[in-house]
Amino acid sequence: MQYIKARKRMTPSFLALMATAILCTVSITGCKGTKDAANSTSPKKYERKPIVERNDEQLKTETMMIDAKMLEESGQDMVAIQRYSEVLARDPKNAAAMYELSRLVASLGMADSAIALSQKAVATDRDNVWYALHLATLYRVTNRKKENIETWKSIVNMRPDVLDYYYELSNAYLIAKDYKNAIATLDRVEKKVGVTEPVSTQKAKLWTAIGRTDKALEEYEALVAALPNNGQYNAILAESYMSAGKYDKAKACYDRILATNPNDEYIHISLAEYYKAVAQPRKAYEELRIAMGQRNLSTSNKLHILTNFYTSEEFYGIYSQYTFDLLEVAMHNCDDSTTFAALYGDVLMRQRKYPEAVHQFVLSLTADSSKYQIWEALLVAELSSENTDTSLMASHARRASALFPLHPLPYYIQAVVEHDNGHYERAIELAQRCEKIGFDKGYLEPDTYMMLAECYNRLDDKRCYEYYEKFLKLYPDDIQALNSYAYRLAIDKHELEKAERMSKRTIEKEPDNPFFLDTYAWILHQMGRDDEARPYIEKAVQRDKESEEVKEHYRVIINK
Repeated sequence: MQYIKARKRMTPSFLALMATAILCTVSITGCKGTKDAANSTSPKKYERKPIVERNDEQLKTETMMIDAKMLEESGQDMVAIQRYSEVLARDPKNAAAMYELSRLVASLGMADSAIALSQKAVATDRDNVWYALHLATLYRVTNRKKENIETWKSIVNMRPDVLDYYYELSNAYLIAKDYKNAIATLDRVEKKVGVTEPVSTQKAKLWTAIGRTDKALEEYEALVAALPNNGQYNAILAESYMSAGKYDKAKACYDRILATNPNDEYIHISLAEYYKAVAQPRKAYEELRIAMGQRNLSTSNKLHILTNFYTSEEFYGIYSQYTFDLLEVAMHNCDDSTTFAALYGDVLMRQRKYPEAVHQFVLSLTADSSKYQIWEALLVAELSSENTDTSLMASHARRASALFPLHPLPYYIQAVVEHDNGHYERAIELAQRCEKIGFDKGYLEPDTYMMLAECYNRLDDKRCYEYYEKFLKLYPDDIQALNSYAYRLAIDKHELEKAERMSKRTIEKEPDNPFFLDTYAWILHQMGRDDEARPYIEKAVQRDKESEEVKEHYRVIINK
């Protein structure tokens, strides 16, 4: 019965070894004499071999090997395994059959059997590098670190002229965390080919791993000494010096790069980092300014550099004069200034330059209106500005609420505009939307309560009491709210004792405020205590001689 199945999925390392194995079977003799084949530089690779006569048994075995390989190539792995096994039954020392059979059983997940077969193949033909490579792969994937190292050592001894094998041996040591031998193996490579970037950088990493930063620096120094005009290696060495706190030596490396390529924007960024590290912020800013002025530095990179070079405290605080200028330089020298607009607007906001910030936020939203944070920043900037076009602010708020209906600020801004225009009922409707949405960590909660209290107060609606109470629960010492609430109670002749207590607190804090004095005097009058009210209303009139309301209260209280 013939067994036909789909070929098992193999790991890349197994697939690579399979490809080489096909070449091995061409010689039929179990890859005998493939030592030269492993070295692609060998001049004997294509030299004609002497013809060796074979007896009938040998020819039959070779035919079975060819048949097994063909079965394997056609996807009949199980039948191929059986055929290779038959070869070994005929010839127990057939290393090629052991090797091929090991590959097949490994592809089926039978790692122990694959290793046992591969070990026999290597032991039978110790000069065959392909067998040893396969065994090393098996040791690696099964995490047999010690055996993997020993196998790679034997491979290097077999082929001392193949540099890749030294790298593999070094990696085997690295996997076993034997860093010193990993470095020693790379030293052998360096003796053969001299100083090279891959070897030096790998050795530096290994030295760093064992805490020998001094030796790591020596590796980079050797690399720069071998290639002194290479800016990349000077940059690597400079960064290593910076990490080690050797700033003077780092500066020497940066100076060498600057001398050969003064227009390289990245050297100026590196110098900015250097000057920041040695506490020379002015020079750091000057180098960064040069980098920001380079057109070949992308807009996104400039933005990334700026927001990472300074901490938030530095960016908006002690170095804000630098960051403001750097943003202007970056925007001036890039094709897409809208990328910077939101950040620039944020900086302007923190400097209380609200009209300029509004312009930047509008510019940013023109390019991309999908970010609520920028809409919110725009509305806050407009609300904070003294000369805001309220109709335009309301238009922005309406658009923001249409795009983001679950955020309270756009409704609150619209309520502010409606309140200022005397449309109190509409303002209440909008403010109540804020209340219905809810307040994230108290954001806008007191503002909304005060808005509702003031609007209901204007409409002579006693529902204002509820919102004054809510506001004062959050800010019990707010004297403006205390005065407004107390005066409302006085007008309504409601809870006058409570009104008197609240009003008294306001004049204790601001004894010369005519509005607070007038409120307190009027509350006392409503309580029938005109003699007590007289000095307060007289003082209010003295402080504010223009208010008709204060004058009217004065006439009533002193009976004139």
